[in-house]
Amino acid sequence: MKAALTRQPMPETPNLAKWLHHAGQAVFRLEQEGPLDGNLSLSNQLSQLNVLVQLEHLMSYPVVRDRVASGALRLSGWLFNIATGDMFAYQRESRAFTAIDRETAEHLIERLVPNGT
Repeated sequence: MKAALTRQPMPETPNLAKWLHHAGQAVFRLEQEGPLDGNLSLSNQLSQLNVLVQLEHLMSYPVVRDRVASGALRLSGWLFNIATGDMFAYQRESRAFTAIDRETAEHLIERLVPNGT
C-alpha cells in the first residue's frame, strides 16, 4: 500500500506494478473521501479502503451480484495486520473494521448460518 500511495512508475518491478494497479481506485477514494479511520497510518487507511473497493469490484460481476441478491453468496471484507497478527472484519452497520475477537467471530458465524442451523 505504501508503494501504491507513491504513484511512482516501477519499471524494475512490472509484476508488482500490475498488482498494485488494482489499488488505484482506493488511492483515489482516500484522496477524495478520506479514511474510514483517521487514527491509522496512511497505508493502513488505504488498506481498509482497498478491501471495500475490491468488494465493489466483485459485485460488478453479474454472477456474483445475482448470487448475493439471491442469498446464495455472502461477501465479507476482512483485513489482516501482518505486523500484529490481528484480523479485522468490515461491519457495514458501523462503517468500520472491527477486530475479530470471540464476540465478533460469533456474530459473523450467526450471519453465515441461517436460523442457527
